[in-house]
Amino acid sequence: MTVPKRPCLDCGTLTTNRSRCDTHQAAWQARQNQRRGSATQRGYGSQWARTASQAVQDHRAEYGDWCPGWGVLPHHATDLTGDHIVAKANGGSDNPDNVAVLCRACNSRKHAQP
Repeated sequence: MTVPKRPCLDCGTLTTNRSRCDTHQAAWQARQNQRRGSATQRGYGSQWARTASQAVQDHRAEYGDWCPGWGVLPHHATDLTGDHIVAKANGGSDNPDNVAVLCRACNSRKHAQP
């Protein structure tokens, strides 16, 4: 199946990318990353990494490689991650009692909800 070409939003060159040619996509992504700040600047530094890692270890010790599911039934998953129950932007903390363990797909699904 051939992907239709679209004009780049910046220069008009036809591209199979979603909205920008390769050159302008790289520049746009660099600007987005700069605005967003580093993980540490956004509050996800070494303390969060340790807390999330410990939560995943504890979860694996008790349940093995099982994700409790988010919008789906619990399922086997080896790509478990720690996730804030209450987001830091909403006043949440890096305390272990504010960490849920989900697989990457469920974590993405959770954050894609409005």
